[in-house]
Amino acid sequence: MQAGNSAQKSQGRLLHSKYPRTRCQRCHAQKVKCSGGRPCSRCHMAGCGHECSYVVRDRKVRIDESYLEQLIRDSEELRQYQLRSKSHVLPTLDQQTSPTEGSDTKTRNPLLEDRPWFHAHDGLALPIYVSEAACTGFATRLCQCLDGNKTAVPHIPRTRYVEESTLALMAHSGIQWPSLARARLLVNTALGHANPPFHLALRKSTLDHLQQIYEHGLFNDPIFLCKYFALFALGEVYSFHNDGEKGTVPGMAYYARAISLIPVLPERPTIIYIEALLILALYSQSLNRQHSAYLMVGNALRFALLVGLNHNISVTQCPDPIAREHRVRLWWTIYIFDRSWSLKLGLPVQINDEAIHVDLPTNLDSTTYHDEFVDSSYKIAFVRLARISSTIMCTIYSRSNFSETFLQREQKILLALQQWTQSLPDHLHLQTTRHNPRCTILIHLQFNYCVILAIRPVLLTLLDHLSPIPTPDEPTIPATLTALKDACIHSARHTLTMCTIEWTNGASSTYGYAFAQYIFTAALILLISSLLPGGTAEDLASVETAIEMLSSLVANGSLVADDLFHHLVRVQHCLRSGRFASRVAKQRGLSLSVASPAHFPFPAILSSDGQADYLPSTGPFDAAGAAAESAYTVLDQPLMQDFLTQEVGELRLFDAGEMAGMGTDLWPGLPLWAAW
Repeated sequence: MQAGNSAQKSQGRLLHSKYPRTRCQRCHAQKVKCSGGRPCSRCHMAGCGHECSYVVRDRKVRIDESYLEQLIRDSEELRQYQLRSKSHVLPTLDQQTSPTEGSDTKTRNPLLEDRPWFHAHDGLALPIYVSEAACTGFATRLCQCLDGNKTAVPHIPRTRYVEESTLALMAHSGIQWPSLARARLLVNTALGHANPPFHLALRKSTLDHLQQIYEHGLFNDPIFLCKYFALFALGEVYSFHNDGEKGTVPGMAYYARAISLIPVLPERPTIIYIEALLILALYSQSLNRQHSAYLMVGNALRFALLVGLNHNISVTQCPDPIAREHRVRLWWTIYIFDRSWSLKLGLPVQINDEAIHVDLPTNLDSTTYHDEFVDSSYKIAFVRLARISSTIMCTIYSRSNFSETFLQREQKILLALQQWTQSLPDHLHLQTTRHNPRCTILIHLQFNYCVILAIRPVLLTLLDHLSPIPTPDEPTIPATLTALKDACIHSARHTLTMCTIEWTNGASSTYGYAFAQYIFTAALILLISSLLPGGTAEDLASVETAIEMLSSLVANGSLVADDLFHHLVRVQHCLRSGRFASRVAKQRGLSLSVASPAHFPFPAILSSDGQADYLPSTGPFDAAGAAAESAYTVLDQPLMQDFLTQEVGELRLFDAGEMAGMGTDLWPGLPLWAAW
């Protein structure tokens, strides 16, 4: 009781001292003496204590101007110190155990929200997981940014793939072995197109064994039947440009028969079985069955671990150098598939580098070497890019807590890509005086793809903080962000240039998955580029060319292109009708349309009045003079060199103070990572 009375008296003294010379507004109005406190005694007795309030008086004090300026400087120094401290602070235990609430958003990819992204779809019991690393997921995020309303633009799930019921029917269609001449042609086509990046089988040995099968009538061995039918399917998909029947892909009957032979997993897998799985996984991409391909290469990986392909085997246990090199190259094909497809789907890699102890491929000094293998330098280049791909997935598109900032992780990846370019043999560089082989083009397309996926979150963040209405004095983007932006846009432009040249030369595969993926990924970046400072009219013209190529692939039966085409059409629609419509309208002479319905049977974009909206095309893409420009020269530009040569400790996150002029009300007190 005494303690309570003491506390009440102390509180009364504090309240009384807080209002010693002023009356509450009620006492002041009645012109009576006020006891002070809240409520005062008169208000308390009148039963209106909640109305007891005081006028806050702000005294005016004269100070020197120099003192005021010193306070401003001290405040700015304190703000900069707090920003630096937050950039380098390690996550606490609470942050590690509660990433949703405690993670430091200043170190995270701006594409990633606190919670994983799931999309409910009619007819499916489980919601679809959508990864921001996937290009289709990025396309949806871009549409949401352009539209300004996240909930109004849902994700478009991947539904254009060959279903299991179709494959089950084809598996019992009675497909037979082709003639020996056709079988040899299909096997040569399959291995010729897959190599050199993907070593699937020994070339000469595979053809020799095929000859023996036909000579001795050994058509019923299930393992060899599975391998060769998978090769027949792959050979057909690379041989045809138009199957003529909508919803089917060349080689489907062979594929369905081959896949029906592997329902029971072997306890003791063989090299032939692993080869068959890899061939089937590669063909699955042509059916747009991306998850099936991911699962098959996962099975191949685990079978490879069972037989020890991730280790070097001694000469005493495997004296044949061709067999040893075959083991090595088969393993690294599995590795490339795992890394590349994991990044494409936004899923984790299925084995860590620490568990791999096998040497890289080599060129053997053997008379039979060139009958079985191609130059190992192609394979090594793809392996190193695949390793960088896993780093991009683990550090850029991860919700883990990092002690390094996002830009510091960007710097490490770009340094790795720069080292890759420096280690590339001369004969794998793009040439200006002669035609570049398809495999060389593919290497540089994959390099550009890695650059784009590593940097594109930065571009989307810049776009999200761009003023919807163009102003006479556009703000200047800081040098670091300009270097990253330019590298990403340059890689996208170069990708579309190379794809256009491959298209005009007839070197592109209608049913391949990679070509359409490269076109789509680059087109998304150039759509963003058209709105950012430094964008050109040619960027939108290049997007028009990309749409023409994708729509032609769809017309010829490409399921992969069909899926991506609809995403790209929606992005263009959001660009024209979204919050940046005034910026788009300012670009005179540009057309942001889909192809004319007279040429391609695809759905039109509906305008606000519900009518089909078609705009004329801007014409063909002119790639003259840009055919062999090296994509990686952008890493040698002065701004990029400044970024790559900075000390890691000097790199900070996007600073609101650095970009205060970007023309948005989101900046005050809001981190750049905030989701729109």
